[in-house]
Amino acid sequence: MPLRGEEVARILREARHEGMLSDASGVGKEVHPLCDDEVEFYIKVEGDVIKEARFQAYNCAAAIASSEILASLAEGKSVKEAAELGLADIERAAGGLPEINRCCKEVGVRALKKAIANYRGQEYS
Repeated sequence: MPLRGEEVARILREARHEGMLSDASGVGKEVHPLCDDEVEFYIKVEGDVIKEARFQAYNCAAAIASSEILASLAEGKSVKEAAELGLADIERAAGGLPEINRCCKEVGVRALKKAIANYRGQEYS
C-alpha cells in the first residue's frame, strides 16, 4: 500500500527525529537541484553504531516524512549497515511509497550518506 496523505500527516505529527544534534559525529546536506528540497542529516556515532540520527528538512512533506523514517531506521545500526540504507528500505518501512515525488525521497538518503561520509572523513558525491 502506498504512503498516503494521512500516513504522511501521521508521520509528521509523531516525528521524533526532527532537529539538530549539536554534538553530531557527522553531518550531511543535500539539496535537490530542480525543486530545492533540502535535507540535512546529523548522526551521533558511538562504537561504530549510530546512537542518534536527526534531520532538518524543508519544502516537501514527502522529503520530511521519508527522512523521519530513514532516521528511525539508521538509529541502532552500524555505520556500515546505515550506509547501505536506501529507498527500498524506506518503502518497506512505510508500506510503500508512490512513484510521484520519488526524487524528493532520495534527498534524505543522499544527506544520510553524506553524514556517514563526513563521519568517516570522506567525500560523498
